[in-house]
Amino acid sequence: MDVQEFKKENKLLWNLVDSSYDGLFMTDKNGVVLYCNQSYLRISGLNRERIIGRNIADLVSSGEIPDACSHEVVRMKTAKTKIIDYYHGVSALVTSTPVFDDTGNLIRVLSNVRDITELVRIREQLKTTKNLNEEYRRQLWQATQANLQNNKMLVFSPVMEKLMKLGARVANISSPVLIQGESGVGKDMLARYIHDCGVGSAERPFVQINCSAIPETLLESELFGYEAGAFTGASRKGKIGLFELANNGTLFLDEIGEMPLSLQVKLLDVLQTNKTFRLGGTKIVEMRSRIIAATNTNLSILMEEGKFRSDLYYRLNVIPMHIPPLRERRDDLVPLLFHFVEKKNRKFNLSKKLSPQVVDILTRYNWPGNVRELRNVVENMVIIAEEDIIDEKCIPSYITRVTGKALFIETPDYFDSFNLKNIITEVENQVIRKALVEFGSMRNTAAHLGIDLSTLVRKKRHYNIKE
Repeated sequence: MDVQEFKKENKLLWNLVDSSYDGLFMTDKNGVVLYCNQSYLRISGLNRERIIGRNIADLVSSGEIPDACSHEVVRMKTAKTKIIDYYHGVSALVTSTPVFDDTGNLIRVLSNVRDITELVRIREQLKTTKNLNEEYRRQLWQATQANLQNNKMLVFSPVMEKLMKLGARVANISSPVLIQGESGVGKDMLARYIHDCGVGSAERPFVQINCSAIPETLLESELFGYEAGAFTGASRKGKIGLFELANNGTLFLDEIGEMPLSLQVKLLDVLQTNKTFRLGGTKIVEMRSRIIAATNTNLSILMEEGKFRSDLYYRLNVIPMHIPPLRERRDDLVPLLFHFVEKKNRKFNLSKKLSPQVVDILTRYNWPGNVRELRNVVENMVIIAEEDIIDEKCIPSYITRVTGKALFIETPDYFDSFNLKNIITEVENQVIRKALVEFGSMRNTAAHLGIDLSTLVRKKRHYNIKE
């Protein structure tokens, strides 16, 4: 290669070096600055004339450069890497490498300077986010403990906070309360909360009975009690009823919509007179308990069907309270999710945590079983998770099957006519049939379709849909 060609190639090489996006910085064996490209000046914010010919150690000691690796490489004869924060706000990853001649003598130190300002910013954001997450978990833990110690429900949504305030206001009023809401929303917890907010609640009884869980023949004796020999098989000592047991306290009648009509009449009489009799007895028993009733059925429909007395409804519905389903109060979902994980961790002495993907999937699910379903799903995931991190494979398949689909029902692309009434009827028929297959139980299907269980029963009968 002749001299001209060599000069040409040499110039091209330096042009390539100077056009590098990374900064390049070179000193001699003593640390005197020989060269820096334009990118280094951009990253460092320095002026070429101020540093060329100067010793790098002097530049650092005088504070003209915040830090460097080159002078340490000159001394140690080994490569060095560090992050340097330059004065104008740019952060850079600097790697300085020694260059030796054929005899092993140090002749140059070459430094590569890469702008990592954005990476540092992201790292700080992630650190801040992590700290916020930890703070959120700490506050949630404190709120949870405070609520549990005070027998309070864990709520974060505005609608539930409003409901809790109402419950606290009526706690010392003897008027009946009617709590309505879907199965699993926490009606029993709200009833207990109202009782606990009352003055002297610790000394007052809280008696609960599920009206749908006891046969009609036994429910009357459970509620009103009986005298000795009142009926065949009765105890010779008689038995106190729940109304008497709840005196000066609270009687919680869960699933009031399932109470037989014959007992509804007696309950109405008790509410109106505050007096009752044991079965087979004549002695008046004063009733001084507060009645809280709850139901997951639509009492208006039951009244239309003649299954619930309207006079009893209006007597119970003095203070109406409706708990919305979990899908309508999303602000409560994530706190409850973490709360149940922590609760199960304490119960089973574990340290499980939810992955972000799991939280994302569970927040996209509609939770037709509400808080009860959420609690059971969390317990299942905590138990089956093999690692400390609960990942997607721990989520029940029926949830991932639903959340993984944009739509679970496909409507026909065409019909035989443009008769809108016929089209709507056909689509409704197909929707109900496919929903029953998809969600299994009638209650889950009704919840996903957004209709009452009684409405689903009627439509199922109308379309002659078999089990």
